[in-house]
Amino acid sequence: MTTRESIEAVGRTLCERLNAGNVAGVAELYTEDAVLMPPGAARLDGRDAIQQYWQGLLDAGVGDISVTTQEVEDAGDSAVEVGLISATAPGDGDARVSLTGKYIVIYRRDGGGNWRLHRDIWNFDA
Repeated sequence: MTTRESIEAVGRTLCERLNAGNVAGVAELYTEDAVLMPPGAARLDGRDAIQQYWQGLLDAGVGDISVTTQEVEDAGDSAVEVGLISATAPGDGDARVSLTGKYIVIYRRDGGGNWRLHRDIWNFDA
């Protein structure tokens, strides 16, 4: 499997776990010392903080999360992914609002050769 295919598989797993409400499983996809930099929020360090963030996002009603890889740059034991994100969030009444944006993730390979999210940042389009 190529680096791109492996990273795309991690992205699919991340979305599947988020959409299923499995935030503990999401946190496992990150390195121990990962950093999450979500839009409009402070930097979050470590798996516990990342898990709490994702739980709060899901509790707020965000769902239907998906990512699309556009680029992967392989640098040996690290890689950079650039892509697009989409999700839905509560709107007026029972309506859902569509969100689209872009992201960059720096991955690191762990001791077992698995790719893990190390630095994760995104923002939504206006």
